[in-house]
Amino acid sequence: MRYALVTGGSRGIGRAISLKLITLGYHVLINYKSNAAEADLTLSMIKEAGGTGSTIKFDVSDAQDVESVLNKWQEENPEDYVEVLVNNAGIRQDALLMWMENSQWKEVLDTNLGGFFYVTRFS
Repeated sequence: MRYALVTGGSRGIGRAISLKLITLGYHVLINYKSNAAEADLTLSMIKEAGGTGSTIKFDVSDAQDVESVLNKWQEENPEDYVEVLVNNAGIRQDALLMWMENSQWKEVLDTNLGGFFYVTRFS
C-alpha cells in the first residue's frame, strides 16, 4: 500500500488535499490535533469516494508527540513507509504585531515552523 501523510488533513485545504491523494492511489493518514469529529468526517468522505485512509492524532508542534506517534505507526507497519508528506498544518493568531503576546508568537512558530521540521525530520 502507498501511504501519504497530510498534517492538518481534517479540514479545509488539508481535507481537499486528502481527497485528491486518494485519486492518485494513496492510503491517506489524516493528521489532526484536537478535532476528531472533523478528522472522522474527512475519513468518511474518503471512504465514500472509494479511497482508504486512517486518522492519526498528534500535535505537530510537539516534537515528542510527533516522534512517539509516528514511531508507533512505523512499528505497527514495519514494511510500509510514508511516500508523500504534505506539511499542511498551520495556525494564525489574528493580532497586530504590537499587540501580539509572546505566547501567541511562540505558538505560531512552533506549529508552522516547528511542525514542518519535526514531521519532515521523521520522514
